[in-house]
Amino acid sequence: MHRRMVNLTLDSLESVPERCRSCVFWELSPLCAESDEVDDPGLEKEAWVSQTLLEWGGCGRIAYEGDRVAGFITYASPKFVPRSVEFPSGPVSPDAALLMTAYVKPAYSGTGLGRQLVQTVAADVARRGIYALEAFGDARAESNACLVPADFYRSVGFKTVRSDPRYPRLRLELRPTVGREPKAVESAELPEPVEWFELDDFELEQFLDEPSIIRPRSDQPGIHRYGGL
Repeated sequence: MHRRMVNLTLDSLESVPERCRSCVFWELSPLCAESDEVDDPGLEKEAWVSQTLLEWGGCGRIAYEGDRVAGFITYASPKFVPRSVEFPSGPVSPDAALLMTAYVKPAYSGTGLGRQLVQTVAADVARRGIYALEAFGDARAESNACLVPADFYRSVGFKTVRSDPRYPRLRLELRPTVGREPKAVESAELPEPVEWFELDDFELEQFLDEPSIIRPRSDQPGIHRYGGL
């Protein structure tokens, strides 16, 4: 069955599971998220997607298996992610984009989809001249959390840059697009939908610092979790 990735937009946001569409764990600071002024988290989520798309660019991908949503992933510059400053292992390095969270539906676990979601994000940010991804992992793999297990990140090439018993910060170094000026990188942006699944492993590795990103196991971020993307 054909797999494809589409950009996260206000239209495609409707395809994200309802509970995740109304989760603003990453998008609002803790004080704002707990404030009585937040009447509709779903609207706050839409506002965040809209602002980030306008001011920074693509901030998520939704994976489809045929016509069915199989999983999704979100990421952004840390300046668009208020929650990122709350972690004891922070802050995110200024040269990195923050991988916020990812989810693979149980029916698609073990298919390599988790790895492919990360590869898609890596290729996207590398084309923008950003050569590192960082993430806060969940060392305890707690259920119903909005963080991806740290072990998953390590399995696809991330390295711990600051330890923490609960939320270590991890980093994936990306390879610069060789021989391209910033304007050339910008002009190379792909049209929607982005179909990275049609690239083979060798082509995807050109964006990555370590071939070890290509691994067959532990590719199921958040498959038992449903507290956020």
